[in-house]
Amino acid sequence: MATEFTPLVIDSTFLSDSKKIIKEKIIAWEGYSRSGAVSEDDVKNIKILEKQSNDNKNSTLLAQLDLYTNTILSILDKAEQSGKEDVLKNILALTNDFLLELPGQEFLNSLLSLANVDPALPYSPFVKLLDNKDFIIKALGLYNLTILLSKASKSPEYASKVDKEFLIKIFDVLSSDEFIGNSQNINSQFIGIQLLQELLIVKEYKKVYQESNFISNFKAINQLIANSAKSANATALQLSYNVLLTTWILSFSGPINKILVHNFPELVGNLLTIAKESIKLKIVRISVGILKNFTATTVSSNEQFKTVKILLFHDGLSTLNTLKERKFASNGSDEELSNDLLYLSDLLNEIVSEKLTSFDEYLTELENPNLLSWSSPTHKSNEFWLENSGKFKDQSYKLVKRIFEILSSKDFNNAKIKVILLNDLQYLIKNIGQDLINFINTEKSGEYKLLIMSFLENNSGDNELKYEALKAIQLLVGHSF
Repeated sequence: MATEFTPLVIDSTFLSDSKKIIKEKIIAWEGYSRSGAVSEDDVKNIKILEKQSNDNKNSTLLAQLDLYTNTILSILDKAEQSGKEDVLKNILALTNDFLLELPGQEFLNSLLSLANVDPALPYSPFVKLLDNKDFIIKALGLYNLTILLSKASKSPEYASKVDKEFLIKIFDVLSSDEFIGNSQNINSQFIGIQLLQELLIVKEYKKVYQESNFISNFKAINQLIANSAKSANATALQLSYNVLLTTWILSFSGPINKILVHNFPELVGNLLTIAKESIKLKIVRISVGILKNFTATTVSSNEQFKTVKILLFHDGLSTLNTLKERKFASNGSDEELSNDLLYLSDLLNEIVSEKLTSFDEYLTELENPNLLSWSSPTHKSNEFWLENSGKFKDQSYKLVKRIFEILSSKDFNNAKIKVILLNDLQYLIKNIGQDLINFINTEKSGEYKLLIMSFLENNSGDNELKYEALKAIQLLVGHSF
């Protein structure tokens, strides 16, 4: 029995208007035929459709399904080779209409059946267009590909023939600065995120997304969520919701959640901010739902603990308590949201009361250096360092090595991070003494000491960084400061 399938209808006035303009433009088919850009037979077939009403077009196509399936792909191929962009747009828009409007999806099935002849079909003619410079050509190519791929996933016969490299290409383009990553064009972002969301619903496609350029591709989504956190009630609320819904779809995987939390720890804080400040209940619900999945769907209890620590670092308990007091949660009118808030609140309270220490808070910052901040009292607490400095000697100074790893990393060029860590090193040297001094002076042939000294020559004009480096060097050479 065939699985029911409804093709994605993109919510985009911009794309609808673009298609209308394309279909109103007259194409010089005879001229292209004479020049060899399109074959004479293909022109004859397409002109028959061109003269008919929409209903008659559908009937004509269905009456000669194989003929028109091959004609459309043939024209796409030849027009791509000859660079005839008006022809490409016309055929892409026509294809899109047929994919969306034919109720029995006979045309869609006819295209997919070509995979039995050539595994690259029916996708390759559309994938080739993703290198075109014209945005509308790319957008319509991606739209048609998404419909084809979504339908193929419903059938074992066709799902097994989907080329992984095609999917990787599609995900890369959708995540690029022309679509989701385009901070200057909400229309392209809105189209891109809807197409990506549709593909990620498919488990097999989500796995390809996870295993290929995941971190670089998710950066675009992470930036959009960060933008929403800065202005949770801006005009682009539907875009924000679609971005969050896409992230929610991803968050039903423990391995994906581990990657997201480790590489984008600020994401947790941004989701808390959006949940707290948004006036749209569906946005609050989806933000809390993602956080619930981040803690409930994990690869291990240790990973859950790391995620909870980040939630607590961002004052998660206070935010959850605020949300629980709102009408939708307190009166139980939104059962799903109320349950998610209760789960998160109970989990955080349990860990605070039974497991969490100030040292855990410090480890959270070392694991996620972008969270390093003077707002954490550990960095200026004599009591904290007296109590915990000895732990930095464990496993051959593993935590000290981590501090120097961050100090030397090009991924963390924020001077404030380096200032805080140099301050921490001073506390450690004072409390551990000569053992740590010997380690820093000799480890990696003295590279750690040279790294600290390099901050004295810092050309950024950051006097605070130079000052903290100087104090650390003074302690290393045995002088009090």
